[in-house]
Amino acid sequence: MKYALYFVIGGAVVSVTTWLGSFGRSWLAAFITTFPALTGLTFILIYLNAGVEPTIPYARNLLYFVVPWSAYVAFFILTVDRLGFWFALSGSIALFVSLAVLSKAFL
Repeated sequence: MKYALYFVIGGAVVSVTTWLGSFGRSWLAAFITTFPALTGLTFILIYLNAGVEPTIPYARNLLYFVVPWSAYVAFFILTVDRLGFWFALSGSIALFVSLAVLSKAFL
C-alpha cells in the first residue's frame, strides 16, 4: 500500500509540472521538478523504512548525477532547434546515461 502512495505522489508531481508547463509557466514547472522535495521525501521514506545507514549512500550517489544532468539539459537546449525534439531528447538521454556511467566508473 505504501508503494502505491509513493507512485501517486510521483505521478502528482509530474502531472502538476506538465499542467504548469503547458500554460507557459515554465519557470515554475522547472522549479517544481528540481525542488528538493522529491529527494527530501525520498530521504524521509528511506529513513523511515530502513534508518540512517542506507540514506547516506543514497545522498552521496545523487552527486554522481549533477554533471550528467547539467549536460543533459544543456545538450537538449543546444540541439532541439537543429535536430528536432525527439532526436534532441534521445541524444540528451544517451548523453546523460553515458556520463553517469563514466562518472561512476572514474569516481
